[in-house]
Amino acid sequence: MSFFEAIILGIVQGLTEFLPISSSGHLMLGEQFFGIEEPDLFFNVVVHVGTLIAVTLFYRKDIFDAVTGIWEATLTGLRERSVEAFRRTDGARLGVLLVLGSIPTAIIGLLLHGPLSVGGGEGVNLVVVICSLLIVNGFILWTARYADDDKIEERGGKWTLWNITPMVAILIGVAQGLAVLPGFSRSGLTIIAALWLSVYRVESARFSFLLSIPAVAGATVLEILTGDDAARIITSGTSSDYAAYTLAGIIAGVIGYASILVLVKMLRKAQFWHFAWYCWAVGIGGLLMLWLW
Repeated sequence: MSFFEAIILGIVQGLTEFLPISSSGHLMLGEQFFGIEEPDLFFNVVVHVGTLIAVTLFYRKDIFDAVTGIWEATLTGLRERSVEAFRRTDGARLGVLLVLGSIPTAIIGLLLHGPLSVGGGEGVNLVVVICSLLIVNGFILWTARYADDDKIEERGGKWTLWNITPMVAILIGVAQGLAVLPGFSRSGLTIIAALWLSVYRVESARFSFLLSIPAVAGATVLEILTGDDAARIITSGTSSDYAAYTLAGIIAGVIGYASILVLVKMLRKAQFWHFAWYCWAVGIGGLLMLWLW
């Protein structure tokens, strides 16, 4: 891999991982229309580590509170032989909600992983599916226009991250699991689900990105276990490859961090729905290219 390719792919990964425009859908369409080869396993691991570091740094305080809260609540619960300790602190409660949200994500992801995952399909039908789901994804994002904070208050909501109920966390996890389908966006589905479940705008992004950490980490591990032999790929690379991969990972992390900033800002200003235009343009454009070719 050349350094130019590493830079481009790192930018694409950083943008599409967090913005609601479907990273897997873009990768597949690029492969089908422009002959862009799917990066190897080691490259995918490196850039995903880059974006994981970005979201971890962005929400580092929440992550620290959740980890320490769960640890302390576990020790207290064992000592008291009760689960009440998990309800006493914000951090412990957040940790429990993230675990609950991750369970349906893992189940759905395992069931749907394969037939429509990256590399799991080919040809005209796959392009039609991806483009159609991108168009549907656009309509889903469009509904954010009608789910602003004032309307959430009218529905008696305006929930924050700290009083999301277990059922709401599970439903958001279901939305995240469906995003394994190429053309659907993980951040898009989870944020929209949170908005319509009466979660405050900025807090919906907060919970969505925190929930993405175990999801992306789990998907990366699954890719390693079901993909080519990782050790063979690592040992067969050259020093130039490693340098290019490292550069791509750094760029993916920096662009990913900036993407989170942009997305949160757009949510705060109730502009999240504007991403629908891009999804429609890519989806309709892909179908037109398929028809013309």
